[in-house]
Amino acid sequence: MNITHDTSSDNFLTGVVIGEAIEVHRQLGPSLDEDAYEEALSKRLFRRGISNQRQVPLPLTYKGVRLDCGYRIDILVDGILPLELKVVAQILGIHEAQLMTYLRVGRFPLGLLINFNTAVLKKGVVRKTETREWQPPAQSPEGGAICQYDDNLSSLIVQSAVEVHRSIGPGLLPSAYLACLCFEFAQRGLPFEKEIKIPLFCDGEPLSSHAEVPLLIDQQLPVFPTSVNALTPVHTAMALSRLRQGGWKSGLILNFNSTTMTAGIKRVVL
Repeated sequence: MNITHDTSSDNFLTGVVIGEAIEVHRQLGPSLDEDAYEEALSKRLFRRGISNQRQVPLPLTYKGVRLDCGYRIDILVDGILPLELKVVAQILGIHEAQLMTYLRVGRFPLGLLINFNTAVLKKGVVRKTETREWQPPAQSPEGGAICQYDDNLSSLIVQSAVEVHRSIGPGLLPSAYLACLCFEFAQRGLPFEKEIKIPLFCDGEPLSSHAEVPLLIDQQLPVFPTSVNALTPVHTAMALSRLRQGGWKSGLILNFNSTTMTAGIKRVVL
């Protein structure tokens, strides 16, 4: 279903916001804390008579249940235009995925990603649109592929991942998939723990830092949700390291940014 909106109004509003951001950048320069740009831009927009809110909570609604993923829009302009502000060396795919997640979750047709850490601000502005809502297929076409997992625990995890992918689609932040996975695990009666901290040792000596596993299912199977264009050897090496550090034999990497969910699943075994 198309999200209807007035494109001429969009263009005017984004033009005003970008103009005010350029003026903030001209006065403050690059490389300050993000909060400084957020406050200055918000004040300039108010002076222009444009309503806006800072740090707006954005819950994810999944199957009628509101899930708190900790999402906050830096500035929401006029109730319709989310702004994601950054002070980074360069805009990365994860930053664009963050804005796209806000558009999809909040059902906003348009958003701006503004990186103030540039010599010329225009080069740090990315405009993203989401003119169609995600429409889950009536049922997943991947049911047969799940059968390749012969143990019940892995099968239930994969079923959950396939359902999450079917319901909210690809291209969102990993934290969105993590929250929805936990919902599906609870529905299936799967015991799980989040953000398991693992002690680290080097040369037999304990370190003050620790490693972390996003999900541990039934105290035996680590799960690593991600959302990337393609899994790389680094993802595999990271997962194997966590298995060794935690004393587990196998785990699952789940890449939700895949055309089909089962194409994004990789089992790692020590």
